[in-house]
Formats: sequence, structure tokens, C-alpha cells
Amino acid sequence: MQDSDLSFWFRCYSHILAVVNQLGSLKWLFPFLFLLHFLIGAFIPPLVTSDFQRNLFYGDAFWKHGFTVYDMTPLEISNNTYNVRDPLTGEYSYPNTTYDYPTVQLLFWAGLSLLPFSSIISKWFLSCIDILNFFLIYSLIWRRQNEENKRLLFENGFALSYLLFAIPFSAIEGQPTAITVLFLLMPLLLHTKYPIWSYMSIGFGFHWKYVSLLLLPYLLLIDHKLLKQAVSGVLVTTTVIVLLSFPFLFSDFILNYFAAFGALGSYSGQTPSNPLFFFYPSISSILSSVILITAVLYWIGLIPSNETSIKKIIEQSYWMPFVFFLGFLKIYTTAFPWYWMWFFPPLALLPQNNRKLFVVFLGITFAIGLLDFIQMTVGLTDFVNFFL
Repeated sequence: MQDSDLSFWFRCYSHILAVVNQLGSLKWLFPFLFLLHFLIGAFIPPLVTSDFQRNLFYGDAFWKHGFTVYDMTPLEISNNTYNVRDPLTGEYSYPNTTYDYPTVQLLFWAGLSLLPFSSIISKWFLSCIDILNFFLIYSLIWRRQNEENKRLLFENGFALSYLLFAIPFSAIEGQPTAITVLFLLMPLLLHTKYPIWSYMSIGFGFHWKYVSLLLLPYLLLIDHKLLKQAVSGVLVTTTVIVLLSFPFLFSDFILNYFAAFGALGSYSGQTPSNPLFFFYPSISSILSSVILITAVLYWIGLIPSNETSIKKIIEQSYWMPFVFFLGFLKIYTTAFPWYWMWFFPPLALLPQNNRKLFVVFLGITFAIGLLDFIQMTVGLTDFVNFFL
């Protein structure tokens, strides 16, 4: 290994140690959560979802069928030997539904399916991404702050809470939301020094999970005075999306998916389950509506300064991702609990006082919304009985 390579890894190691030391009294939580991710990932299989097994199944099928898996049901792929079942109900998982994630995600699972002990190593890989996300969230929080402020308990606790929050979703269920979060963090962190790479990451992120595209208006608003950079960014994002869309040219997948727009009851036979939905009569729906309205009022400057202007809206554009993500989930028919991990990047953009307020709001809403989600899907009684 060359000296330059050693220097790079030494700098990474030094940076990791520096961040951990800056956690102050919470620094011992990092190695604890680190080990917990890998121990749980090795010994606990998915408990309530079948997505992880289905993703590995399709990843393996890709090597035989290529992108035609977008037009093949699991039963057609495996000649009626498909045996992935829902852990809660014991029924076959989406036996008549074709693969419904974009190309980058399909290729990701195809690569992991080649590894030995892929069901364990895949979870460990997702946990590694979660650990990377923690450092990126930490950087996003503190990049505008002074060094002497980096020991504030709440800020450090918020960054560490991501690792805790990710355990049931990455280490247990094997949900790949960690990579969705990574594609949300990259545009926000790259834009200052590498704007074109920032736009390019949105294009790649779109082919992982379409929600990444919600960051594009935010970057364009930041670049509103830099017309050349904004136009170049749109062209780069569009080019990446088009180039990675070529498999869809041979499939009805993308048309079917967007026609359904989250209405998975018509697309895949799944019961729509969004406790935040505008017209769903639940406490979590009401609370999330209040949060959305309050965030908009903060954004346009009515709270707390009682002053609004176009200039102020642009200056406070850091509200846009938070408002867009929450608004999207209130419209999208199906909103799974792990989607709430999306909120870490936009919350990290907010000023400290606003972040504290909205973290508390979202924490309460998530706790109530989780119960609403369980009741809407399998029912609280069946869910509890599953663990007894």
C-alpha cells in the first residue's frame, strides 16, 4: 500500500476519533450502538417484513433474467418454488407482483446476492452505511457552528439517535433506508464545494428511491442567482436519470408505478397504510398536519418575526426539504415507519432552536403514528400476539 493510501486512511481514522471525542459525555454510546448494529444483524432475522428476503431473491434472479425481472412475478421467476413469506401472516409475500424498485437498487441487491452468507453480510453493509450516515449528519449539523459549541448535548444526542433509530429497520428488518438517507445527505453536503456532483447524486438517488428528487427544488432555490450552475445542475440530473432509465424502456414498470402513486392496493395487493394521510381520522394525521402548517409558517417568516418577503423565504430555504418530505408523506398513500429516517437530513439543516422543537414534535407523532400504522395493517392484537 502506498504512503498516500496510508495517509488517506489515517486521516479518516483521525477524523472518526475527533468526532467521537466531540460527543463528550455521550461518546461511549457510539461504540455501544456500533456493536449492537452488528450483533443484532447477525443473530436476529426480520421479524415483521419480508422485503429483505424479496430483495435478495430479486438480486439473485437478476443474474439469470436481467432487467426482465421488472415484468416477472416471483412465481414466474422461480417456477413455483418461491417461498418468501410474510413473518406476521405466514402467507406468500407479493407472489403476483413484479419487482418495484429502480435500477440502482436492483443492481445493489444483485451484487450482495453473490456474497457468501449474504443474509448477514447484507445487513452488516447496511449498518456500515448507517454509521457513515451518522458522521454525515454530524457534519451537516456542525458545519456552520463554532468548534467550542460542538459539545452541546442535544445536538450530539440527535446525531447519535439516528444510529439507535436505524437498528430495528437496518439491523433487524434489513430495510435499505440507510442508503436512501445517504442519497439525501450527499446533495446537501456536496453542494457547497461540488455543486455538479450534488446534482449528479440526486440523479443516482432517484434510481434508488424516487424521493431524492424532492431535493432538486431546494438546490435550485439556493442557486437562483447562479443561472449557469442551476441550468447545468438540471441537465446533469436529467442526464443521469435518463441514462439509468434504459431498462424501463423495455418494461411497463415505471408507468404502472407512477400510475399507482403509492396506492399499493391497486398495484400490488397491499393494504394502503399511511397514518399521516390528510383524510385519515387519527391523532398522528392531525399532529403531522399541525407540524406541516407550523413549519410552513416558520419558513415564510410569520413565526416568530411576523415578517415575510421573497428574500426571507429564499434565505430560509433550509425549511424546504423538511416541508416537502412531510408533505409528500401526507399525500403518499403508503408510509412505512422506516420512512421517518428520511427526516434526519432535513432536520439537520435547521437552526438549533427550530430543530429541538420539531424533533420533539416528530418524536411524539412517530410514537402515535407507529401504533396507528400497526392497527391499520395487521392490527394491534395480532401484532402483540406474534411476540407472545
